[in-house]
Order: sequence, then C-alpha cells, then structure tokens
Amino acid sequence: MISVEGVLNDVLRREGGFVDDPADPGGPTKHGISLRYARGIGLDIDDDGDTDRDDIELVTPERAKDLYRLDFWLVPRINMLPSEIQPQLVDFAINSGPGRAVITLQNTLDYARSEASDVLTFKPLIPDGLIGKRTISASEMTVDIVGAGILNDSLVEARIMWLREIVRRDPVRGKFINGWVARAKEFESWAG
Repeated sequence: MISVEGVLNDVLRREGGFVDDPADPGGPTKHGISLRYARGIGLDIDDDGDTDRDDIELVTPERAKDLYRLDFWLVPRINMLPSEIQPQLVDFAINSGPGRAVITLQNTLDYARSEASDVLTFKPLIPDGLIGKRTISASEMTVDIVGAGILNDSLVEARIMWLREIVRRDPVRGKFINGWVARAKEFESWAG
C-alpha cells in the first residue's frame, strides 16, 4: 500500500521552491502551485481580494500538499486506481494537469488492450480525462494481467511522448524538457 504522505513529499522535493520563469505559461510557481492554477481555484492567501504573485510567494509546503491531495489525487479520483500507478499519476497531474494525466492513462490502457485483446477484454475507453468505473476496471485488469511494472513503464513512455509534443508545439519550453523527462523517468519500474 502506498503512503500518500510519501508521494506528496516526493512531489514537493521535485517541485522545489519559488520560480518565476517567463517561459512557463503557469506563471510564478512555488512548491508546484502555479499562479494559473491558483487563479483557477481563487486562492487568495493574503486575503486582499485577488490572486497574484504575492499569494504564490505565501504558499507553504503544507498548503501545497493539501492542494495536491484534494485537486490532484482525490477530485480526479486517482485514489481509486491501483495503488502501484497512483504516485506517477499524481506527479503527472501536478506537472501537466489531471486531465492530461488521465487521458494518457486511458490511451495507454487502450493501447495495451489492442495489443493483448485476447486477455484484456474491456471495451475501448473514451479518452475524456475522467476516471469512472470503466477506467478503474480497465486499470485493475491491466495491472492484474499485464503487471503493474509494465503498465507503469508504459505510462512513463507515454508521458515522455506528451512532454516532447509540448516542446514541438512550443519550442520556447524546450529549456524544460531535460528536467521533465528526468522527472518522468524517476518512475520507471518503481512498481516492478
């Protein structure tokens, strides 16, 4: 069984402290909490009626972990998936958004099904970025039959492909690719 606290502490380690890189469309970020995300949830830590850089500078590690737990683990229902793939999906959700992480999972599961349709008998998934009964069931079946390590490593590969696609679409963000890929590769074979 995974320790959610351990997963969230690992994310904090990867995210680091305050950064404000003009190439990052998320804007100023501290402990992985970006201004874009903070505005989306109306985070006003200093109670001045707006969400701005000042609020990001006030984000503490504990506040960041509370936000991770709610918006990147519980609300997208990553907590309902097999425990072996939860750490990577939580990290991916924080790094690229929950919808992107779940769509990547759904596409990876569908690819596995197409490759092993004799044993993975679930119906094709709709890559909608939402975790429902079918995504949970397909994840459990794939972990049981193919193995958590194989599914996890397939997710690492798919995640890296997505990150490279970001850079292809927006070359300015190429400065981040080595760090992004290294971060994704931290999850290789962790479940196996």
